Amino acid sequence: MPQFYTLLTDTGQAKLANAVALGGTIEITELAVGDGNGSLPAPDSSAEALINEVRRAPINASQTDPDNPSWIVVEQVLPPDVGGWTIREIGIYDVDGDLIGIGNYPETYKPVLAEGSSRTQTVRFVLEVSDTSAVTLKVDPAVVLATREYSDASDEALKATIEQAIAAASYQFANYDAERIYTTGEVVRGNDGVFYEFYDRDQVGTVQGVAPTNAGNRPHIWMMWDGTRPGATIEWRAETLPEGYVENDGAELSRADYRRVFAALGTLFGAGDGSTTFLLPDDRGEFKRGWDHGRGIDAGRQAGSQQLDSLQDHAHGLPTSTGDGGGSTESGIQAVFQDAEFPSGAIRPPEYGDNPTIAASTTLRTYRVSTMNANWSARFSGETRPRNNAVIYLTKI
Repeated sequence: MPQFYTLLTDTGQAKLANAVALGGTIEITELAVGDGNGSLPAPDSSAEALINEVRRAPINASQTDPDNPSWIVVEQVLPPDVGGWTIREIGIYDVDGDLIGIGNYPETYKPVLAEGSSRTQTVRFVLEVSDTSAVTLKVDPAVVLATREYSDASDEALKATIEQAIAAASYQFANYDAERIYTTGEVVRGNDGVFYEFYDRDQVGTVQGVAPTNAGNRPHIWMMWDGTRPGATIEWRAETLPEGYVENDGAELSRADYRRVFAALGTLFGAGDGSTTFLLPDDRGEFKRGWDHGRGIDAGRQAGSQQLDSLQDHAHGLPTSTGDGGGSTESGIQAVFQDAEFPSGAIRPPEYGDNPTIAASTTLRTYRVSTMNANWSARFSGETRPRNNAVIYLTKI
């Protein structure tokens, strides 16, 4: 006897004999695979289940072998997102959930995408029966992936159904296939291990045979995929920008080329020329603040709107001592007095009061107030700001 083989179970033999005698059929609907609990099993006709089933799903293809009329061939496609186990046993089940046929399988490890490598794999179950007309192989095209051989079947109606199933199937994150036609938004894994998204900024709609690992094809056709939603803002701390992002610098962009960003932001930051362009937000030199959104702390604003700087109203207790260049403290406040003499007719700086003209030679006194620190010094600037880090805000295209 060969090392690898299949056979009818006792239940399968009984059901087949009954179907032949009464003119009925057995309806095969599912194929299961198992790992044999780590050992290659010998098929047992008395079995009612696999030793250790790891997956069961509807069959993908079925036919009678053209060269062996007593053989029925059942196939199932294992997609890239299932696996992480070694296939050592297989079985087919009927519509009642009974194990009809069982077999062992050459030890084959099925990787899963999360392990860093994966593939689509077809498992084929061949079973010899005395009367193939008593066996109906039920394929549900709504939930299966088709093999290439099955797709090439001569039955045009069946082929059309399978093509619909392929169109509905998910190929997200599968290895790049130069023969496949990709549509906008699909994500593939390049042979460099990096994931790429078909961006389609050239607006062709589909692409075939254009390798994402070729830098010349990015980012207008493919771009590196990192899971960020188009139009989202991220923080970046290096001057070299990552692929797939633009700086929020208020630039005017094409509504067609950057249609995903335009769909997300619209004309919130500027309508551009009013028909073919729009403006990005200009976040250079700006701080971010959470949108109030009805809380009542910073009311009356729209999401994405700009707000000018402001200093909260406050009061200081002022010292009473005077003197040229002198200073005094009171309640933690340091005041430094500065005297300045202006000749008659001079134009006085605005910080010395409202009257711009000096009627006579006058000495005026001003002071500067700051909270004290150990060195009696403070930082002064043209704006009020907290400590901060300079970052670049980017938008995902």
